[in-house]
Amino acid sequence: MSIIISIGSGKGGTGKSTVASNLACLLARSGRRVCLADLDLGGADIHIQFGLFEPPRTLTDFVNRSVDDLSEVVVTLDAIHGLQLLVGTGDTLQSANMNFQQKQRLLRALTGLDCDILLIDTGAGANYHVLDFFMAADIQICIACPETTAIMDFYRFLQLATIRKALSGFLSGSEVSNVLRDRSFQTLAEVFALAEALQPGAKQAAQQAMEFFNPLLITNRVGPNARLNQMKLRTLVSRYLGVFLPDLGEVPEDPAITQAQRSYLPVCEYAPQAASAQALKTIARRLGKVVDLYLAKRTPSLQEKTA
Repeated sequence: MSIIISIGSGKGGTGKSTVASNLACLLARSGRRVCLADLDLGGADIHIQFGLFEPPRTLTDFVNRSVDDLSEVVVTLDAIHGLQLLVGTGDTLQSANMNFQQKQRLLRALTGLDCDILLIDTGAGANYHVLDFFMAADIQICIACPETTAIMDFYRFLQLATIRKALSGFLSGSEVSNVLRDRSFQTLAEVFALAEALQPGAKQAAQQAMEFFNPLLITNRVGPNARLNQMKLRTLVSRYLGVFLPDLGEVPEDPAITQAQRSYLPVCEYAPQAASAQALKTIARRLGKVVDLYLAKRTPSLQEKTA
């Protein structure tokens, strides 16, 4: 069973897809079987970063049932350490706006892919598709930039993701679930208060759903005059969302990234000694340790279930 890692951000332009493609490449280089899935519905383009301009199949073929097995859509990039690429969709209105049943079918199929790590690029924004893809993972990574507007969008994304996670603590179809599903919330406190008013003890269920939600933070496009006050951000997220935000590292603003994109290669392949490539290498190594820790914790649980 693969470890699923999702990468999300509050807005476009944070370099999320660039970070995702480089981390996928570096994890594959370390000997892991990695599949990078582009789930940016309506704007999938991560395959371009690998020079794959005319993929033989895309997620559209799976969504439209032209193929039944998701593995038939996967492209193996032999030149990039055997990295598997699940090319995204969006070239039809239907695939860019898949319904609930199509999304559930896709999520089930993703868990069946034959790889060690499935890395999901969720797309930007905070619509239901993005949030559901982001929250479906075992490990979540958030990309933030030092710009003020990017920080505000990042916080909003994390706020909505947290609320979505809390709502998952209620069984679908239950009274609490049905009422909460049709409401709009600004804070977690509102979710907890209404849930408890509807059903005593429901607040605890929502809090338990949040217990292991600790998204990892990567700060991208850091420069001498553009740095993120991580302590302030962590304090804000902890106080108002009840979420701990561990730091994976920073990626500096680097012209080598633009040059690599023009050459249709991840910067870690195009210029491995560049500052950004070295930073991403460090982040990938830390992420690998997080994956190993997750596997170590999951293995005893699996053994208990099969005993």
